[in-house]
Amino acid sequence: MTTALRLRHAVSVAEHASFRRAAATLRISQPALTKSIQSLESELGVKLFERRRDGVIPTEFGKLVVEHAHDMVQVESEFLRRINLLAGLETGSLKVALGPLPTAMSAYPAAGALLSKHPNLRISFQSTAWREVIQAVVDKKVDLGIAEISGAAQDDSLQTELIGQHRAHFCCRAGHPILRLHTIGLKHLLQYPWATTRLPPRHAAALPRDTGRAGYIDSFSGDFIPAVDVGTPTILGHLAVQSEVLLLCTLTLVEQDLKTGGVVIVPTPGLDFRASYGFIYLKSRPLSPATQAFMTEIRNCEQSLSEHEARLEAQFRPAGYIAPGRGTASSRRPR
Repeated sequence: MTTALRLRHAVSVAEHASFRRAAATLRISQPALTKSIQSLESELGVKLFERRRDGVIPTEFGKLVVEHAHDMVQVESEFLRRINLLAGLETGSLKVALGPLPTAMSAYPAAGALLSKHPNLRISFQSTAWREVIQAVVDKKVDLGIAEISGAAQDDSLQTELIGQHRAHFCCRAGHPILRLHTIGLKHLLQYPWATTRLPPRHAAALPRDTGRAGYIDSFSGDFIPAVDVGTPTILGHLAVQSEVLLLCTLTLVEQDLKTGGVVIVPTPGLDFRASYGFIYLKSRPLSPATQAFMTEIRNCEQSLSEHEARLEAQFRPAGYIAPGRGTASSRRPR
């Protein structure tokens, strides 16, 4: 086993503070990882890690080794990435960090379309909160981020491109008490728990300080945290059909429930929430052919989704309901 490989093992142990978790990540047995670290310690003549009840921590020697090894791993990763840039689409790879909505909406259909044309591509997806997507791009852990762009747009090192701007509708189970009201406003919606992803400050700013049962506004980040915080918004209809929860989502995500009648759109003509997300990448880092090809497929998929959402809205919106931006003068548009 080479010293370089043992150094990568040391980095993993330090990151996970556990031989067991590090071994699982590295896909080797725990005894093999322990033997690797022991061999590295023997080669260097110093002890690198201490086992404690609360985990494994590096010694001062270990901290020094991990620091330099981490830099080496990053240099090696960037070198391999540049090789893949030259290799192009046939043997290239792609690492993408996805926010909640792109995960549920366009990322996987776009990847499928890309792989049908270039089956030898290697693709790695990481689904996480939109703020963590930005950090993954900054840390060069991924080639591309697709998430809420309002935070990234203020970072001069990042390039952004808006690609998805879908209207988020309030939906509920058929027979929900809120449907008995003649006119439904924000104050009525706040009387029930909301199920959605965390909303960025541009949406939270449009809400009152007292958000009732809907959720709360985080004082540190400014995000709105819903009562039911949905990490990846898939199969949302199950949350609504047996409860008083109000879903705030795009219609694509509850399409089957709308068709069966289990879920209906709540008529809220005075409100207009838009799920806006886009590409995030480093200006200083060249985009690989694989990344550019994936971005093209995403754009195509987003266009199809926008058209599909418009058809669903026309089909399932309540009788006499005019959507914001289509004739209502009282539209409230969070920005």
